[in-house]
Amino acid sequence: MKTRIQQQDSQSRNFEATHGEKIGFAVFYLLAFLVLLLASFYDRSVSQGVMDRSSAVGQFFQEYGIRGPNIILFSSFQLIAWATFFSNGSRVQRLLITAVFLILSMNQILFSLKGYFAYTLAQLINGDIIGVEDPKLIQWCSAFVMTVLLSFLFFFYLKKRSEEERRYLLKAAVFGIVLVFLVSLTIGDLKLHWGRYRPFQMDQQMSQFTPWWQPNGSNGHFSFPSGHTTSGWLLVYLIFFLPRSWRKAQSLLLIVTVTLAITIALSRVRYGAHWLSDVTAASLIVFSYVMLISRLLRAHFVESET
Repeated sequence: MKTRIQQQDSQSRNFEATHGEKIGFAVFYLLAFLVLLLASFYDRSVSQGVMDRSSAVGQFFQEYGIRGPNIILFSSFQLIAWATFFSNGSRVQRLLITAVFLILSMNQILFSLKGYFAYTLAQLINGDIIGVEDPKLIQWCSAFVMTVLLSFLFFFYLKKRSEEERRYLLKAAVFGIVLVFLVSLTIGDLKLHWGRYRPFQMDQQMSQFTPWWQPNGSNGHFSFPSGHTTSGWLLVYLIFFLPRSWRKAQSLLLIVTVTLAITIALSRVRYGAHWLSDVTAASLIVFSYVMLISRLLRAHFVESET
């Protein structure tokens, strides 16, 4: 036992980015800073050239692309609930903590469903979301059913994990909550104090335009940085909710979440909700936080074979 602990301590001290991570980080930051530099001169030109308020992709992600924080928090609460349930503590204490975090996870589903019924129902009827009220009872029932079904999945997911894997997943869940808090605080404060107009709020001469590096103070405008892009990049953290031995699943999920994050970012520019610099800045900030948390977690985006 002592030898195993010493080996784990040695691995923790020797933790460093893999070769693949180093290449990935370098490519990401190089491209992101180049795009931000480009946007410093051509923000207006890009939006004038691509903005389309009738874009179907833009409308879709406007409604359904903002729930990244809720997904991370829901998953974190579920992992904490069932990791606690399968732990060796007092039965009463374990059940109480499990119940509390299951309720917290249901609250995330409720928050995510807010407005979705109205939008989806109206789209099915006539494509108009104006004047449709949220059916509260259906929301509560749907949230309860979804929580029960997803809780069963997380229950069996944690049940099949080893004690060591559960400890890791519990730690990843706690860091996931910290990540959402830090990102929300940073992005929220920047939005509040930057006061940047959105592209679709411009007059024909775009006289309200300001470059991304110029804060305007709190004025009721929240274009910089992009909240939807923030949501998309937060989903990358889902990789760390997988056991460290699931390398193929980690690779696949990394590709899916990065692709989704980029798609959401580009859709915001296309929809005229954000400037290119808004989505680039959000990408830089959130990915940096995810990378920082992964280092504290001592976990790689995709674990190496050795």
